[in-house]
Amino acid sequence: MQPHSLKLSPNCDLIICIKEYSFSNNLYGYVSGVVGNLSKACIQCPGNQEISKFEGNLEIVSLNGHFNNGDVHLHLSFADEGCNVFGGHLEVGSIVKKGTDILLVSFENKTIDISRQNSNDNESRVKAYILKNCPWSKRSIRLLDSLSVPYKAILIENDQDFKKVNSLSNHNTFPQIFLDDVFFGGYDELSKQAKYDYLSSFK
Repeated sequence: MQPHSLKLSPNCDLIICIKEYSFSNNLYGYVSGVVGNLSKACIQCPGNQEISKFEGNLEIVSLNGHFNNGDVHLHLSFADEGCNVFGGHLEVGSIVKKGTDILLVSFENKTIDISRQNSNDNESRVKAYILKNCPWSKRSIRLLDSLSVPYKAILIENDQDFKKVNSLSNHNTFPQIFLDDVFFGGYDELSKQAKYDYLSSFK
């Protein structure tokens, strides 16, 4: 286990700095602590596809999550001048105001994600057929991750893959979410279900 102390100067983007540092140093690990403030904060709440934006003197309350060689999943909470606290999935656009100190802890990536394994057949109940640069596909995966729903993501890369999944769903848009091998819907249906039961019925 190795600690890393990051000192971010004004106008730095919180998530971009962590991404770049973990990528350039080939690091895997977690955010251990943070002290600082922001002039802007951008977060996405579970079940809401819109990014919420805040401006002002924003004090960082917590920053939690993991990083893996440039890939990050982070949750931010912060307070405004009225001590109102907001939180959600950290997005690009959260800008340091005066300065921010972040403590990262890295270690060799030997973690096994048992949440993605079914005890009987090692198969997840949820299958998500996605496109590489599709924003709705990315939002669906992010939503499943944020609510800790085990899933198998299947990237559609060619016409043959598309015809195969189309024969199962009879739908042309993506993502395509299947529950127990039965077509459930796309991002809109997934988001509505998340608002109803936080996708507990998918676990």
